[in-house]
Amino acid sequence: MLPELLNTIVFYEDYLSFAGVCKSWHSAAVHGDYSNGPPSRFPSLLLAEKEKDGHEFRELFILLHKSIRKIRLPEAYGKVYRSSCGWLVTVGDDHATQLINPLSRETINLPKVDTFPGFVVNSRWYEGIQKLLIVTNNPSSLALPLIVVIWGNCSKVGFWCPEDKKWIVVGQFWDMYIRDITYYNGQVYCIDKYHCIRACDVYGENPTALVDVSRLPTDLYDKLHSMDRAYIIGLDESKKKKLLVVIRHVTWDGKLPFDTYKTKRFLLFAYDLEDEGWSIVNDLGKKTLFVGHNSSFWIEDATGVIKRNCIYYTDDADLLYYATKRGGGDMGIYHLSDGTIEPHFNGESCHFLTPPMWLESI
Repeated sequence: MLPELLNTIVFYEDYLSFAGVCKSWHSAAVHGDYSNGPPSRFPSLLLAEKEKDGHEFRELFILLHKSIRKIRLPEAYGKVYRSSCGWLVTVGDDHATQLINPLSRETINLPKVDTFPGFVVNSRWYEGIQKLLIVTNNPSSLALPLIVVIWGNCSKVGFWCPEDKKWIVVGQFWDMYIRDITYYNGQVYCIDKYHCIRACDVYGENPTALVDVSRLPTDLYDKLHSMDRAYIIGLDESKKKKLLVVIRHVTWDGKLPFDTYKTKRFLLFAYDLEDEGWSIVNDLGKKTLFVGHNSSFWIEDATGVIKRNCIYYTDDADLLYYATKRGGGDMGIYHLSDGTIEPHFNGESCHFLTPPMWLESI
């Protein structure tokens, strides 16, 4: 046991960087000269499942010093998962669904995904949950959390509260093809494949209703590419409440299999919730976005470890990488300043069910 533990966390700086992902580690790391908390709060990259690691271990790529450390995570083996607030939601081939803290291994059982109405008829188990959003004021313990997800083959929105024994479906039967969700300004906002923003007041009188907010104007972006990805996240700017819509344009040479698809560019647009106007965003300033199978988030880093005005992305084009020979290898750092792309991880990490994914620090 001890040699395996030493192989998992070798340096004290690893311990501190892990503390940036999980508060339970943070509480054990704030003694001595670190009474104000760990000096670094950087996301980590949970790498793809490897056969050689068996059922027990997974690898984390630590952005702080560009190194890999192992963690024990047998609970996620052979399952599809998505991340939010440093936690994972896993779905197995038996439709069992759990929330797992990948560092403390705390586990919370959720209703099975096949309890969504019509799921068994229309969806396969690995299409169970496409996005996870944890809405809570205390993500370290998930005390009374609200779990919002995009679920099923039709990409609908649903949520779960601790007092519920089943998933609650949001919207009508035609409210589908949702690409991303975020919690901002007291509302759950979502963006669909047609670049329409909808809102859901999950704490209001009618928590299952989706209300139209706005649609990205065609004079800003008039092409709907079938392989495009879309993300949404709150953005406070100049004391104004704005939603940032991110379009990820993916290209493919048209030849089978789909191994040649790759991200070409990102386009950013802001929607002002007060003025109800749209604008093009060309510069994020000190901010850096992280997108993929994680809930979208941004950070500001003054140390230089994270590149500013960039988008760190991983492969979330599941319908494409399911049809490749290796699965889930389209990732990198996109520079908004000049449109160039560079790797954030130089090794190869691919898998059909568990491609690399960001773990947000909390």
